[in-house]
Parts: sequence; C-alpha cells; structure tokens
Amino acid sequence: MSGIAIMMMVLFMVIIWGGLAAAIIHLRKHPDEVSGDLRDYEYASDDALVAQEHVK
Repeated sequence: MSGIAIMMMVLFMVIIWGGLAAAIIHLRKHPDEVSGDLRDYEYASDDALVAQEHVK
C-alpha cells in the first residue's frame, strides 16, 4: 500500500470509530427513556405500559 492509501485508511477508520464512540457517549448521557417523543411522561413508564396491557 502506498502512503496515501494508508493515510486515507487511518483517517476513515478514525472517522467511523470516532462516530461510533460519540454515539455511545451521547446515548449514555441521553438514554432512550427520556429522549423519545413521550420523553419522561408519567403514563409512558414501563410500569404504566405493562399495566395497560393487562386491562382489556
């Protein structure tokens, strides 16, 4: 491999793995439970949703 090819490979590996690391860090700081459309709405908790499944 030429020097330019190695440089491009390293650059894009840093971009891809860096994006993955940034996504993981962002998800740890902003978990799905509070980042969706319902956010932390009291009737969207796991317990409330499970209770609604059994009511028919």
